[in-house]
Amino acid sequence: MKQVVNLEKTISKLKSKVDMAVELAVKDRLEKIAVYTIDISTPTVDTGAYITSFSYGVGAGRPRGKSSEGRPKEQDKVSMATKGLSNLLNDINSIQDFNYTDTIVLRNGSPHAMDVEKGGPDWRLTQPYNIFTRVRNKYG
Repeated sequence: MKQVVNLEKTISKLKSKVDMAVELAVKDRLEKIAVYTIDISTPTVDTGAYITSFSYGVGAGRPRGKSSEGRPKEQDKVSMATKGLSNLLNDINSIQDFNYTDTIVLRNGSPHAMDVEKGGPDWRLTQPYNIFTRVRNKYG
């Protein structure tokens, strides 16, 4: 005697639970990276162009990028940080399917992003902020 057990429904339910757990874990990690990035970028705020130019990219597409040219200086750091974080959280929420996404890129399309990262003689500060280096050191 034998009994055939169909596991299709069980496997399907388990796959669904695993997929949901993976999505939640990835979103949580992306949110932590976003919060950390904005936190360490807040001291850079002058016009707000840099901190509001961060984006998460999936595949091809144009990065968010704002120029500081012509923008008022000495903007409220908290307000600009809130806007920058909101942009990143919206990017996370717009990702359709984490099962088919194997690369998500944190980027900053501001024209002066390299100056903020690396500093240098033509930059208002000679010491670099190393935002991306610090994010990479903390999150890999």
